[in-house]
Amino acid sequence: MTTPTVLGRWADSLARHGARCAIKSGPREVSYGELAGRAAGYRAAFEGAGRPADPVLIATADPVEVIAAVLGCAAAGRTFAPVDPRLPAAVLDGVLAALRPGTVVADAVGREALAGRRLPDGAGIVHPETLEPRAWSAEDRPGAAPEDGGYVYFTSGTTGRPKGIRGSLEAVHHFVDWEIAEFGIGEGTTVSQLTSPGFDAFLRDAFAPLCAGGTVCVRPDDGTPVGEGLARWLTENEVEVLHCVPTLFRTLRSAALTPDSFPALRAVLLAGEQLHPSDVAWWRGLFGGDKELVNLYGPSETTMTKLFHRTTEDDAHARLVPVGRPLPGVAARVLTGPGDPQDALGEVELEVPFPLLGYLGEDEWRGTATTYRTGDLGRFRPDGTLELFGRRDQQVKVHGVRIDLGEVENALRGHPGVEDVCAAAVTEDVSTALVAYVVAPDVPDAELRAHAAQLLAPGLVPSVFVRMAAIPRTLNGKVERRSLPRVRLQRAADATRAPQGPAETRIAAIWSEILGLAGINRDDDFTLLGGDSLAIARLMDRVRYEYRVDLPLRAFLQDPTVTGLASAVTDRTARSGS
Repeated sequence: MTTPTVLGRWADSLARHGARCAIKSGPREVSYGELAGRAAGYRAAFEGAGRPADPVLIATADPVEVIAAVLGCAAAGRTFAPVDPRLPAAVLDGVLAALRPGTVVADAVGREALAGRRLPDGAGIVHPETLEPRAWSAEDRPGAAPEDGGYVYFTSGTTGRPKGIRGSLEAVHHFVDWEIAEFGIGEGTTVSQLTSPGFDAFLRDAFAPLCAGGTVCVRPDDGTPVGEGLARWLTENEVEVLHCVPTLFRTLRSAALTPDSFPALRAVLLAGEQLHPSDVAWWRGLFGGDKELVNLYGPSETTMTKLFHRTTEDDAHARLVPVGRPLPGVAARVLTGPGDPQDALGEVELEVPFPLLGYLGEDEWRGTATTYRTGDLGRFRPDGTLELFGRRDQQVKVHGVRIDLGEVENALRGHPGVEDVCAAAVTEDVSTALVAYVVAPDVPDAELRAHAAQLLAPGLVPSVFVRMAAIPRTLNGKVERRSLPRVRLQRAADATRAPQGPAETRIAAIWSEILGLAGINRDDDFTLLGGDSLAIARLMDRVRYEYRVDLPLRAFLQDPTVTGLASAVTDRTARSGS
């Protein structure tokens, strides 16, 4: 038996299941043996490419290659830093400056993104397309097992540059070991992989099944499936354990599910943003307790999940769904003042049984070698479970992406026409949107959005811009957030051309529900109102469900207005004879 590490558990799985499917990507199946050959090929390539003491930047769009490169780095004792190669150029520049990689793994998409970017002197590039597979041996280096080089994942930072969070494979193993045991992941278990490689949850999705002899089922090449597409993907691939953010999970509401849906699915593990009681009520109304719905919580600084809660019928009627109790070896504390009652709100602090490595560079660490102050406000229920009540500072989560509002504000202030700005995460019902309140009288929304997109990762670009004569502030100059107008009221006041006829009226209502906006105009452009790729997918899924027509995406993108979509739907319905 190999050493009990995440790399050791992977090697054990390889020894027992070499011919078994390790990764399923559409019709493509990669066996454990094939994955090991590519991982060994990367390890060998790292020895002759670039500076071996410095981190490896992994910038490739293919999840199979990301996993193989991560395994190669782990076997070589190299620090790895996966990123989404489709990040804006300014963000990639910040990553390169902070990381200073000695080696870069880049496929065609990654090389195109890095073209014109200045790499550190002596950095080598490894091309997945020409990589030669090798024989795998986890312990063929001099000495014993390879060192734990760990990883770096980049997130939003207050200074306007990406913040690198350092972590260890020991920390990954702590989580993976728990999830495998807690949810019965074993030989042949199929686990979803719907996470961008630029988030640390990617490691959770990959290593939990791979360390147990299971199969990683990666998202399709054309993007994350939603709604009916997600339901079909889960069913066709017989996914047993689904990892995703609540926003993606909620798109299944439009999929006309029945109690017989997803016969293979056993558990849905949700993390990254708040889970609502209405989510629990809907899911349990369909499946009762047969398909577990589990709420997970843990910041990237402490490596993925640190608390969990198996939802119950009581959660469907509660005010909040708790994040639950700590994993084995983890301690959670609520930092309150002297004399505060036991159920007082306070900042959540986590203590873990492995070293915390802090941030890359000079960013200040909010904790000790084994503790981290999360910035989240929480309190313990009488039964000992933890509830969360939002952020202590300006960091928020929208669609599972952690956002520092200061970074968003700094980017928008860089536009010469912006006089003042305040960013906020605004929640209406169960939908959350990133909103920018701006004083910019002569700058149209499209120009502000384009400016932000050049400087920020996609998840950090505001969905809605609200025009202000002045940002309300307190006497000491801080934003008076309670005085900011509600987004729905602001949009209603701007309405000038109301939808006409039943088709436009219904389409506008669907837009309002998806985008969280009121006062939709018939000439409004869905993308300019903040409709990202996920929102567009949800919209097309709703149209397919409500009108029973299969409208091509290109037909919508040619005229993404209420009028255009209503016309396209009406025309398609007439031609189909519905």
